[in-house]
Amino acid sequence: MKNMIKQKMAEVSKLDDDSGEPQRVEEGISVYLRIRPTKRPSKFYSVVEGKRMQWEIPLEEVPNSEFINNTRTKFAFKFDHVLPMDISQEQVFERVGKKVVSNALDGFNSTVFAYGQTGSGKTYTLTGGAERYEDRGIIPRALTMIFQEFRERSDMKWTAHVSYMEIYNEQGYDLLDPSHDTKNVTDLPRVKMLEDEHGNFHLKNLSMHRTNSEEEALNLLFLGDTNRAISETAMNQASSRSHCMFTVFFEGRRVGSDRVLRSKLNMVDLAGSERCHKTKSDGQTLREAQYINTS
Repeated sequence: MKNMIKQKMAEVSKLDDDSGEPQRVEEGISVYLRIRPTKRPSKFYSVVEGKRMQWEIPLEEVPNSEFINNTRTKFAFKFDHVLPMDISQEQVFERVGKKVVSNALDGFNSTVFAYGQTGSGKTYTLTGGAERYEDRGIIPRALTMIFQEFRERSDMKWTAHVSYMEIYNEQGYDLLDPSHDTKNVTDLPRVKMLEDEHGNFHLKNLSMHRTNSEEEALNLLFLGDTNRAISETAMNQASSRSHCMFTVFFEGRRVGSDRVLRSKLNMVDLAGSERCHKTKSDGQTLREAQYINTS
């Protein structure tokens, strides 16, 4: 029914427009709850002031097999904002994604990721639907905004590179590897995480692709999506069986200056947690679910 979207603006340097000296900000995380539309919404929950989700479930309404704690009937959860069922994809981006993209272009490493139960709408929120243009998700809309900002911030020369990594059964794979034409994700090059002597982490075998336009970046997104691992379960006809991270790397050089601004924007679609007795997973899908739930 629900999926959660987190924003994270990490503490990094950026250039002050007046002094040219690096400025720093403290780390901050915003948590948004999006409620998936349904024809039969629960009568037991309410949203207070757009930020607080409250549940009040009378004991007589709950089957014995579903009891978790039979001494509590009221639950309350606080978020930065609760996104209602009737919110549009454009409104989600305005609320969640726009600020993250602006921060990345200003020099702050930024991340937006969606997580929640299987079938709650995480992939739809990030990537969007395929039938209507207005159903585009956060990633396509972010790419549109990025190249619009490049044109408007004409005092700097910008370059952008894209990578797309999948984590399937605890192993990383490069979804954009140019040297492989494969139908199986496990045939793709494996990405390895290495740590250098300074404590920095690097991803080996993950390709980066220069993009000069929104169209080129979208083509890379669609190419990576076709290589993703999906399966059908009792709760989701197209269940993502892996975590995926689409990253845009920025580099900006101000005209007449030797200073360089570098940052990256991560947009992460996490595989949904699931209860195997509800999804009726077995065999390979059961093994995938075990990796998903433990990661």
